[in-house]
Amino acid sequence: MIGTAGVSRRMLRKKSIGNYSSGASAVQLRPNNGQGPFTAGFQKFVARKIDPAFYEFLREAIPIMDTAIWRLVSLDGSIVVEGDNVALVDELQDWFDNVPVNDMQTGIQAFHQNFSNEAFEQGFSLSEFIPNRKRNDIVGLRVADSKFIKFSRIKSGLEILQKSDDDTDYRPLNTETLMYWSIHNENQNPYGTPLFRSCEFVAQILATMHNSLLNVWERFGDPSFSLIYKTSRKDGTNHQERCNKLRDDLDTVVRAKRMGKSADFVHAIDKDSDIEIKVIGSEGEELALEVPARHVLEQVVSKTGLAPWMLGMHWSTTERLAEFESEMVLADIVTRQDAKQPSFTRLASTLLRMRGRTWKKGDWSVKFKQVNLHDIEKQARARFLNAQADMMGDDEPSTQKSSPYVVKSFTPKKKQTCKELYRTDPWPELDQVENDYEDTLKANWSKLLERVYIIFGLNDPTESKGVSDGNFTFSDIERALILSALADMVGTYKPDDPDSPVTYYYGQAYSLGLIQAANLIGKDQPQLNTLKNKEIFDELTATGFDLVKNNATKRLKNKILTEMEAFALSGTNPVNVAERLRKLFDDANSDWERLARSEMSMAAEKAKLEEWKAWDIKEVHFSPAPDACPQCQSLEGDYPIDEAPIPVRDTHPRCRCALRPADSEA
Repeated sequence: MIGTAGVSRRMLRKKSIGNYSSGASAVQLRPNNGQGPFTAGFQKFVARKIDPAFYEFLREAIPIMDTAIWRLVSLDGSIVVEGDNVALVDELQDWFDNVPVNDMQTGIQAFHQNFSNEAFEQGFSLSEFIPNRKRNDIVGLRVADSKFIKFSRIKSGLEILQKSDDDTDYRPLNTETLMYWSIHNENQNPYGTPLFRSCEFVAQILATMHNSLLNVWERFGDPSFSLIYKTSRKDGTNHQERCNKLRDDLDTVVRAKRMGKSADFVHAIDKDSDIEIKVIGSEGEELALEVPARHVLEQVVSKTGLAPWMLGMHWSTTERLAEFESEMVLADIVTRQDAKQPSFTRLASTLLRMRGRTWKKGDWSVKFKQVNLHDIEKQARARFLNAQADMMGDDEPSTQKSSPYVVKSFTPKKKQTCKELYRTDPWPELDQVENDYEDTLKANWSKLLERVYIIFGLNDPTESKGVSDGNFTFSDIERALILSALADMVGTYKPDDPDSPVTYYYGQAYSLGLIQAANLIGKDQPQLNTLKNKEIFDELTATGFDLVKNNATKRLKNKILTEMEAFALSGTNPVNVAERLRKLFDDANSDWERLARSEMSMAAEKAKLEEWKAWDIKEVHFSPAPDACPQCQSLEGDYPIDEAPIPVRDTHPRCRCALRPADSEA
């Protein structure tokens, strides 16, 4: 062994005389960085183990997952309140619009977004409403971070715990103030199932692909160079010095190029030596990414239940499948809304009970405002057609002025409303005018429906069910024809038309008001008529026309036509469309009834005031109806004639209260 060692050392010394040795080779271990900056996050994943923080990490690592969740949140629509008791509806809607949410947000929609977002990400969502100290109102809503919620089964049932702020212990939550919603709930598991469970491994593959794409383009965008200097055996000295010189020269040239300057380097060597410079990895082939990446993305998209085009992926089958995909998405939306609705209904009913309100069936209900699905082309077309429709005039705010009076004990934030049935004093003549005007409005609205049926080529479901093959379609021409029919209907109510129902019925109501005003002060005939008071009467009829136009235009454009476009997009059967169209028009009849009864009463009460002014009456008395609402009851009393609250204008629609001369005027 000694001899062998000696020979080895002698051979090594002999070899080093004419050659430069770079050192012995060794195995080099490098860290696994397959997913780039997200590698550490994916390494925490353990199959069949639910880690809440991991699903939050997935949204950061894979943008399409984050987009899909927010798209689902927005598709679930917004929450509105509807019902017959407008006072309760307005009270609930006002609270929904202004309730504080979490620390900085406001409104039920902000709460709904947080509530749904958490459920899609973690599988369930838990929130609580915050009562005030007197427990007579709800002063805020909070959505919990699901990662810090734990469910525990005890003898009395399910206990819900939340991790404390210092992360040391859990505190129990009061279940009476909680709202809960989950997705894909499995049997008795209260944690639900995260939307992207089963996509963990797929997401890792996708992140690896993205990282490989980064590495490939870094190879081309910022390449690494390999410089090999070969020398002859004769010229075997100063290798290290020459290597350092070449390295410095190459570094200088590369830096100069990156700064936009031209640079070359020249080095003299012997005739048997050469220098070879290569880009490391330039011979490697670029992997095909589109096909395998789409295969992986399809797994993610299938979990969302959304159509690819909703996530910005325009694959070849998008156009052909759009109608069927939209129909399935709409079905999923309705299912989720039905699952959430009991929670929001319970929230609203709890608020009303805490405030001491009572109600009956139909007074109010919490509804979801349905989202209509449109692709880009349909949205652009709708904007163009809406611009054409604006030629009829935009929706305008009411020109009615608020009354200057102030009642100390009652200053509502917004106009309350209810449906009073009985007048302060019977007035059958005015009731008949209201009924006739209501019938006229509904008849013209029904004629518009008949024209819409003809334009769409549909059968009236009340006359014949019929059998329609194929899918419902909605063309630009049909939309233009419907808007033209709407313009014709609205045009019949213009005040400058001698046959306008607005002029006729407002004239009837105004005249009845003048006659009653004269009778109430013991006069046989009124001093005024529509001609003597033409300026005020023209203002009434102009306002009446605006109300008819705005109500019809808003209902048709914002509700009916948008639903028809959604039906066309989803390929609904025409028979079902006809039935829905009939219901949408019928639903508007309550608006016409409210408009007729409100406007005729207000016109008559305004006429009474004008007639009394002509007779130099100074004070009037506000007399509530027998079934008046609390607001109207609080208004009872004497007022200077110029400061008196006018029923309907200063109270609520369908008001049956009345004005009389004050006792001081007897």
